[in-house]
Amino acid sequence: MKSLCLLLLLALSTPGCSHFSKANRTERAYYRQLKQVKAEREKHRKQVIQHQRAAMPALRNEPPPSPPEQSVQPAPDNQ
Repeated sequence: MKSLCLLLLLALSTPGCSHFSKANRTERAYYRQLKQVKAEREKHRKQVIQHQRAAMPALRNEPPPSPPEQSVQPAPDNQ
């Protein structure tokens, strides 16, 4: 029992891993926030695209209209 208490006291007195330092906690929070912002931006982008597609008229399977036919007229002779 004494060795367990001594081991526990020794473990709690060490500074711990750098994962719990203030700078690393701040960095983790920053990257977590970036991830959330990126997810929100992607969600908003998908909503905008979906809205734009709903507003667009449906495409038909008709061929594009042909250009109007132009007749070639000979140039008048001015001699």
